[in-house]
Amino acid sequence: MPQRCSVVGVDGCRSGWVCAVAAADGLSVRVVSDFAAVWDLARERDAERVLVDIPIGLPESDRRACDREARDLLGARAATVFFAPVRAVLDADSHEAASAANRERTGAGLSIQAWHLVPKIREVDAVLRETQRARQRVFESHPELAFAAFAGEPLSEPKSTPEGRDRRLDALRTAFAGAGVGDDGSNADATDAPKFDAERAYRETLARTLRRDVARDDVLDALALAAAARRPLGTLPSDPPRDAAGLEMAIRVPTGALGVNTEV
Repeated sequence: MPQRCSVVGVDGCRSGWVCAVAAADGLSVRVVSDFAAVWDLARERDAERVLVDIPIGLPESDRRACDREARDLLGARAATVFFAPVRAVLDADSHEAASAANRERTGAGLSIQAWHLVPKIREVDAVLRETQRARQRVFESHPELAFAAFAGEPLSEPKSTPEGRDRRLDALRTAFAGAGVGDDGSNADATDAPKFDAERAYRETLARTLRRDVARDDVLDALALAAAARRPLGTLPSDPPRDAAGLEMAIRVPTGALGVNTEV
């Protein structure tokens, strides 16, 4: 992917979705209400790649291999990766029903945290199942894997702490400074650095949004996925299966870090 192409990093928030757009004209952040609007923004910016922190591709039974591998790579931070629910959960109308459906098919219930993700999983699933072009450009990723790739190791400090936020902002400075932003491994032009000031984008977004709508973590995570989307990516697992709807069950990770070396 040419380094001048637009990419979007996306994380869910209480009011919808936080979208960090990295393009030739710099780095910007927008908040939209639903995933259809995320896809509209991606088309508007002619994004070559959209990375989103949400399960894409849902199993009929058992756990996804990508979730198990991601948890293994993150070590002590494994709990930041939720196991994706089975597809039958999308039809449930309560946490109790969803947990029962998941337990019947996997032997494990569904946490309340995972249940709260289900409406957003439905949104993404609907857009991808309805839109062929979206299936070619929208991929699942995970911010903590991106931060670990940028820093060379999983970050032990939680994002909820000032120390954790500072470490992730430091990692974003390194990531947007340019190492490996093109598929050819070339670095970004140093003159572009002011346009990709992640800390400024982070603080400007916090200043114009309310914490009840957009949390600090949401902005950091969207920026991390935008930085990751500018790099060559591999998949967990290396040969991902597809679900019953034909969607890939894979997590995209920057190559050359964390032992992920097969580029897609």
